[in-house]
Amino acid sequence: MKWISLLAVPIFFAACGGTVPNTNSNTVANAVQKIVEPVPAAQNVTINSPDGVVLVGTFLAASKPTSPALLLVHQWQSDRHSYDDFAKEMQISGFNVLAIDGRGFGESTKKTDGTAITAGRSDAEVKAMLGDIDAAFDFLAKQTNVDPKRIGIVGASYGSSLALIYAADNPKVAAVAMLSPGLNYFGNMPTEPAIIRIKDRPVFQTAAEDDPDSFNSVTKLSELTNEPNRAVTVTVKEGGHGTALLKVKAVREPLEKFLIERLGIEPQK
Repeated sequence: MKWISLLAVPIFFAACGGTVPNTNSNTVANAVQKIVEPVPAAQNVTINSPDGVVLVGTFLAASKPTSPALLLVHQWQSDRHSYDDFAKEMQISGFNVLAIDGRGFGESTKKTDGTAITAGRSDAEVKAMLGDIDAAFDFLAKQTNVDPKRIGIVGASYGSSLALIYAADNPKVAAVAMLSPGLNYFGNMPTEPAIIRIKDRPVFQTAAEDDPDSFNSVTKLSELTNEPNRAVTVTVKEGGHGTALLKVKAVREPLEKFLIERLGIEPQK
């Protein structure tokens, strides 16, 4: 209960006629609001893909109705929990958030008939991955507090390619953010045509110089998204690959700002 005493200190001084100026009123108000309106607990969910793979995800609902949403897609050899901290922070900021395990990773390793599946990179498997994104996007759009017109996708590494390629063919995707994108992961995920097809929708892309392939990809993709009103490109010296970039303040802050502004969250005062 220590947090109660911390909130009470400036109120107590004010009531006693102390000289402490009332400069923290907004901070106190925000703190009280977070206590009065706690965010819903995370839920584990399952989503059936078109070919019967059972996708497992974590859904964090927004506190308010008609709120924007984010679909989070992880990188190769990872799972949805690589987004745990980011997902929680975005939920607190006012988003509905769904993070899924890609097929063959995490808990998404079986079909509805119990058959085991593994991750693959063939043309057919990439097509199936895009079907997974579609199923997850549809699931998210149907949730009670979600505004289906304000759903963005955040992807890491090959997940960013999936996000961009899917969004290019689905005008319902309101924005895309890519962590360490590639120009053609697996030889069958070309992103240059996709970033042209996505036209005037907002795109965020980031990479670190210590991840040279992704850095070069972002440099090239940025040449195709030079409209200042829609595209944001952030590069840093060091940061690693994919979701590792979320630990870099110079990436995390502009990413969150991009999502909040482009998907319509009112800034906290």
